[in-house]
Amino acid sequence: MYAASSSKGGVASQIHLATLAGMEVLGEGGNAFDAAIAVSSVLTVLLPHTSSVGGDGFMLAIDSSGEVIAYNGSGRAPRSFPVEQYLSKKPVRGPLTVTVPGLVDMWEWVSENHGSLDLSATLARAISLAANGFYVQEPLARAVRESAPLLSACESWSRVFGHLSEGDHVRFPRLARILKLVAKRGADAFYRGRVAEELVEELRSSGVPISYEDFAEHRGERVEPVRASFGGYELYELPPNSQGVATLQLLKLMELDGLCEKPLRGPSWLARFFELAAMVYEDRDRHVADPDYYEPPLNELLSRPHLERMLRRGPAPNRCGGGDTTFFVVADGYGNLVGFIQSIFYAFGSGIVAGDVPFQNRAAGFAKKPGLPNSPAPGKRPLHTLSILLASHDARGTYIVGCAGGDYRPQIHAQVFANVACYGMPLSTAVNAPRAILKSWGDEPSAIVELGPWEGVPPWAQVVEYGSPEAGVVHALWRDRRGVVHLVADVRGGGVAAPCV
Repeated sequence: MYAASSSKGGVASQIHLATLAGMEVLGEGGNAFDAAIAVSSVLTVLLPHTSSVGGDGFMLAIDSSGEVIAYNGSGRAPRSFPVEQYLSKKPVRGPLTVTVPGLVDMWEWVSENHGSLDLSATLARAISLAANGFYVQEPLARAVRESAPLLSACESWSRVFGHLSEGDHVRFPRLARILKLVAKRGADAFYRGRVAEELVEELRSSGVPISYEDFAEHRGERVEPVRASFGGYELYELPPNSQGVATLQLLKLMELDGLCEKPLRGPSWLARFFELAAMVYEDRDRHVADPDYYEPPLNELLSRPHLERMLRRGPAPNRCGGGDTTFFVVADGYGNLVGFIQSIFYAFGSGIVAGDVPFQNRAAGFAKKPGLPNSPAPGKRPLHTLSILLASHDARGTYIVGCAGGDYRPQIHAQVFANVACYGMPLSTAVNAPRAILKSWGDEPSAIVELGPWEGVPPWAQVVEYGSPEAGVVHALWRDRRGVVHLVADVRGGGVAAPCV
């Protein structure tokens, strides 16, 4: 089921058992924040190529009082991070790309500040799946097949995941133990204590320059979302080190440039969208970084004079890349709406596995040369591709849009939301409409364009079959002015949207 509507809420996620876990928590009286923890934890078990307790998470939500809540659950580079070695090797996987995971700390913060149930209740389904086992579904099996050429030389990955195929029954007993301890003792059980000691020991044996202190000192933080106006909507995104501001810039450029007034998929629409996207990525790479090290001028970046300068300047040659992530949305009957995204970046992250847990390769997000706001440093958070779009309109209601898509996320968010705000599509149509993704620009441009009624497709763009996961996997919700919530799961990801009754 790809779309669902209810005044009592529901869940849309990338796999059936995760949606079911959230629905069960809602049915037991938990709120949307409780259900989000249940969905999140089940995803770490069933889809470990997209997320794990070895990765990060972010949340953008609106509670029953109308307050927008943003949380940054991303981790930092180790304190002994070897900057010169990193800049010399420019790795995208392996031991130099591991950063401290932030997801477990985020679960505890969400539970303590906005949940109504204990972690023992919200983590119970994930614990059961990890301990008692589950049957490998097609997304995990496909990820194993596609990752094997790159990761089979990594002993820990091969031992835990390399043999899995669709229909296999698998248990993750060490992950179950970790989850049980977190359910009993909270995040301390993961970051400070025997579990942390064991994980650090295994990571260090794989060459990761991480310490127990790196784990013990980790803290996520509530943050102030970035805001912008667009077509009568108030837009919200996650602030740096998230790339969320890039989505807002792209939508604002589309509005300022008049692209939203041109026929969608008309002869000039696609080429101009790609040009605007390229401008945004250049600005993103110049300004998005850990705010503890560099304070980006967010108001200026979204100001009309700056956007007009971007339009005059045009893009410099560059490229962006994808990633493997999972995003879901939850709503309840109390008025809470939650967008929750988690990731280990590339499929299976760094390729290094400890305690049944694949660890992220988020340090690959650092700039590959010194002297920039996002250049690597010990204890620094890299530019993070995870972001979530929340949009509110007095007459039209509230939307939350998120996706798997890595660097492509600003383009995916902008296209889906423009489908709604500019072209009047229902949310389910907006999510499932054909999409186009710019991958590189300049002397060697490249893009993918899903098969559809496009005009003026550039000759350097690859036309792919409709429904390609390479165009991103979106989940979204809309609460209309009647209070009815509509949830959508993208056909590209095979997810499930379910309503409360």
